[in-house]
Amino acid sequence: MGVLTLVRAFDTAFFDLDGTLADTLPLIYEAFDQAFMPVLGHRFTDTEIRAMFGPPDHQIIRDHVPVEHADAAIERYNAHYSLRHDDLVAAFAGIAALLERLQATGYWLGVITGKSRSTAIVSLDKTGLHRFFRVIYAGDDVAKQKPDPEAVIKLLNDAGVPASDRAVIIGDSAADVLAGRAAGIKTIGVTWGSPDHHELDASVPDFRVSTVEELSALLLAR
Repeated sequence: MGVLTLVRAFDTAFFDLDGTLADTLPLIYEAFDQAFMPVLGHRFTDTEIRAMFGPPDHQIIRDHVPVEHADAAIERYNAHYSLRHDDLVAAFAGIAALLERLQATGYWLGVITGKSRSTAIVSLDKTGLHRFFRVIYAGDDVAKQKPDPEAVIKLLNDAGVPASDRAVIIGDSAADVLAGRAAGIKTIGVTWGSPDHHELDASVPDFRVSTVEELSALLLAR
């Protein structure tokens, strides 16, 4: 009689950063205040800032301040982001342990984030998560942002699994889901990061999880 071997569904996983790996929103709000207030004289609400998401953080600043103030505003943003990171940001509970298990079981792990590379590396380094990921694509590493699949396709090629049905993207936004679907891979929507879920739900991810434990069970199931 043959031996039954159970194979898990995935062996390649791409993670969003903000709202998926780490709780960065409070810091992002503060850092944008530091960038905008000296130039514009007012702060944007948290909801208004979230509505700006899509371009990299540095591009968002350039889009909202006069060109002659942009470089100084970006410098203020970066300085505040680094200075206050340890006070305001942590990886979500259980994420580091999950990544360690995924790495130990042979997963190929990558990050796709819309934020600039400089602030992405700050967050990955300061949370101790950088070591788990083979490749990171930030917003300024690609010409087109999620929901365009450019970064997903690049990571699939890096992983050597183009058009693989054993790859999955995990994120808290509709953009993550749409980028994954356009690249032909499975999608997992998570709800512990962003306070706004209606767009994520409307994008209809293949799976939806509300806790890291549920995500772990899904990724490690055999």
